[in-house]
Amino acid sequence: MKKAMVRRTSTAGETRKLLLKAGEHAFSEKGYHAASVSEICRRAGLANGTFYRHFENKEEIFAALVECLQDGMCERIERVLASRASGREKLLRAYRDVLAFVARETALYRVGRSAEAMRLGIHRRFRSNLAQALAKLLRAGVESGDFRAVDAETAAYALLGIIEFTVMRYILWEPGSVDEDVRRTFEMLVFHGYDSGSPPRPSERIPPHRAPLHSAGEPFALHGGEATRQALLNAAERLFGQAGFHQTSVSAIAYVAGVAQGTFYLYFPSKVAAFVELAREINQKFRDEEREALTGIADRREVERVGFETFFRFIDAHRGAYGIIREAELIDPETGRWYYERLARSYMVGLRAGIEHGEIRPIPSEPLAYALLGAGHSVALWWPPDGEESPSMERTVRELLDFLERGLLNPS
Repeated sequence: MKKAMVRRTSTAGETRKLLLKAGEHAFSEKGYHAASVSEICRRAGLANGTFYRHFENKEEIFAALVECLQDGMCERIERVLASRASGREKLLRAYRDVLAFVARETALYRVGRSAEAMRLGIHRRFRSNLAQALAKLLRAGVESGDFRAVDAETAAYALLGIIEFTVMRYILWEPGSVDEDVRRTFEMLVFHGYDSGSPPRPSERIPPHRAPLHSAGEPFALHGGEATRQALLNAAERLFGQAGFHQTSVSAIAYVAGVAQGTFYLYFPSKVAAFVELAREINQKFRDEEREALTGIADRREVERVGFETFFRFIDAHRGAYGIIREAELIDPETGRWYYERLARSYMVGLRAGIEHGEIRPIPSEPLAYALLGAGHSVALWWPPDGEESPSMERTVRELLDFLERGLLNPS
């Protein structure tokens, strides 16, 4: 009897693994909405009824896959935490081990990454658990004297963002390109910070960047077809931001814009086309606000400070809109990539100028640009987790900049 029970349990476990692996590939290739239970079963070579003996529905297997990714990444962080290495070596090993794990499990990582746009609450828990593991590592380093005192939670979310954008650029977009420059950038930024310590360069003027950006100025009045087009984009931004791409219909966009559904197609050939246009408009809005805020600032370190403040204010005023950018990577990957590549290219120009003037440490500019973009994105969108008291935006930006400017090591 016992042998039979063991055999049945083992078979059940193997069947669950088959379904998880099939779900991983289905979700990775087709996305959550396009992948079906029948598709997962077909890939696993199992009958549909077998699926429901292991998972209640598609959402449950999706959540199980995200948990698998979380466990794999957290396990690598916790493993180095238990070692006897220095705080610096522990963090470097955690970084290398997590990147190596993601490079091996790219399909699983794509599933976990897609959870950000699902609005199921799964991604928040996933990121919170990863950040907690990183925060433990940071606190241990502070307690041992290896690291200076920093706000562990803010720094942990920044580290998570650096890892995520490194994966995006060097593993997902260009597999196998995590080279010495990428690794050296992480080490220099995280341990020493980007501030060279040179005296500040005076600016021509201090821009009025501390005022809420979304309240500055009145928009130009639009008329005729341009007004209708903008009304459709405004409605799309509101609905996509609230419910996401897949849950938003063309008829709903037209209704909120106050036009007939057929009018939508006079301006956009499809819902995807409107989504892409909206992503590009959001990009332009942010660049315009950033350009205005940074006018007249000479020293690159002050540019970084004001730039982060501007980004946080933009997120605060356009949180739903920025969620659209993240979803664009799933709906239209070319647009998602275009958005971040465009930001990174202009960012690299400024960082190189800062290096030439001796204001920024000589760190490879491309991986540094993606690392800083990732840190800002992660902290602005995800810290603090749901249910925790929100610190002031000013305090959060101050803590983030303290970490990025000075790094973790005590000055010698």
